[in-house]
Amino acid sequence: MITPKIPLLKDGQILSVDVVNSIIKRTEYAGDLLKQYKLIAGNEMYVEPHYDGTRVSYLQPVGGGGTPKPVTPSFRIVGTYGIPGDFRSFVYNGSTFTDIIVPGSSQTVAFGIDGLNIVGYYIPTGSSLRRGFLYNGSTFTDIVVPGASQTLALGIEGLNIVGNCTLGGFLYDGSTFTTFSVPIATTTDAYGISGSNIVGSAQRTGNPDFPKGFLYDGSTFTDIVVPGASQTFAFAIDGLNIVGQYRSGLLNTGFLYNGSTFTDIVYPGSTGTNARGIKGLNIVGNSSFGGFLYNGSTFTDIIVPGSTSTQAYGIG
Repeated sequence: MITPKIPLLKDGQILSVDVVNSIIKRTEYAGDLLKQYKLIAGNEMYVEPHYDGTRVSYLQPVGGGGTPKPVTPSFRIVGTYGIPGDFRSFVYNGSTFTDIIVPGSSQTVAFGIDGLNIVGYYIPTGSSLRRGFLYNGSTFTDIVVPGASQTLALGIEGLNIVGNCTLGGFLYDGSTFTTFSVPIATTTDAYGISGSNIVGSAQRTGNPDFPKGFLYDGSTFTDIVVPGASQTFAFAIDGLNIVGQYRSGLLNTGFLYNGSTFTDIVYPGSTGTNARGIKGLNIVGNSSFGGFLYNGSTFTDIIVPGSTSTQAYGIG
């Protein structure tokens, strides 16, 4: 347990980056906390520094004093589910499933989540072309790459959204779209983002049935390929950890990659496992039984009541 040394503060004082940094010892996360939560002395904060691989979870009064109280990390999960004659998206907070439906759409797919913000894509009623969206809990905003006939928003962290369109993969920082493509690839799909790193998969020229995963840092593409796999898809990233799916023979298997080692993620008894999203130690995905949450040791089913199928895509 890390016990921060907290400077003397007055109730109602707006905290500077330096003050928050002295609490959590990580400048980059301190700045992010200030930007997202505008911390004020007297509030309580959830501390979870993770840039160096460590993880501390407790509520600490930022005005000083008190004993740190262990808490259960909060998260929400997004995905899709089927019912007879229909196909819908959901957000799940650990106890309640809530539908996500873009007004005027014939289909909505929620794919990525970070805090209150959810991204995905939808098909407007009467159209066959897909459009990306950002949903902040009350308002839907279109995410459409200029010049692209279709846009799919698939991953989000902070203000940054990644996805794919008819022009290739894209990064949107809230004001500017940047498109990119893996060299000699016929398609480039960006699925997840963490800091300056983007993960996804690409079909390579001459190997249409051999997609490879990639890690892109804004200038260099690095292959993410499970040894011996005929296909590798990199779906999500959090810090150094990447999750996805690979195919060996006819079987799909989930994986966790920490930058040097691939570890299989296999739902017991399932005929296939896909790892789709990651936050800290928690991974979400799909098996032949439905959606799941995996905490590194235990699988928990994520199944919308009354659904014919449930797919869990993102956690945040």
